[in-house]
Amino acid sequence: MVSRIVISDLIESVMAIAFGVRGLEDGCTEADICAAEQRLGVSLPEALRDYLATAGRHGGMMDADFHVLPPDKLRLAGDCLVFCEENQYVAEWGIQAADRASPNPRVSGRARNTEKWYSEASRLSGFLIHVATWQAVISMPECSRCELPEKELKALEPLLEYIGDKKLRSGGHRISFIDRTNALLATYLHNSETLYVGAARPEALEDFEARCGLELENL
Repeated sequence: MVSRIVISDLIESVMAIAFGVRGLEDGCTEADICAAEQRLGVSLPEALRDYLATAGRHGGMMDADFHVLPPDKLRLAGDCLVFCEENQYVAEWGIQAADRASPNPRVSGRARNTEKWYSEASRLSGFLIHVATWQAVISMPECSRCELPEKELKALEPLLEYIGDKKLRSGGHRISFIDRTNALLATYLHNSETLYVGAARPEALEDFEARCGLELENL
């Protein structure tokens, strides 16, 4: 038996740090999601259903940077189910028909002016966890960044908790962290070796900076 790919609790944790307790109005209804499936003639993967049911009507989680498409905007580009767009609409991400049978399918991406798709992330759950954290980090009152060589990333493990277990979070170009005690979120971009950190209070950022020995630059 294949286990469900559940990310709703992780998304709720991210939202609670960045925006406060999630309201019922922040998520799409089951009817909204089923209507999209009927319109498109496809079943949405569980992780995408979770994201939309948890945060599909929340402005920050859907549009802070990436544009995660709500159910009525989901579309097919050929055989690819497009669910996310870059903020200037120059790129888009989706799930190919050949991958949709997987409980946690691969995410493909492409530039909008090309037909060729490339592999963006090997797991949809990881892509959505990191999109959620990125949207939250840049929406928080305090946001900073610093360069951090990938070989030094493990130094953060005593200070921060990974968001999601390895089978859910891995497979993409980012890794995300949470500090529930200090209401802090962080996401790391492997391709630029840059750490972005968001907090509700400046003191939380200052404390993190002192504990990790990094020099953060305010955004």
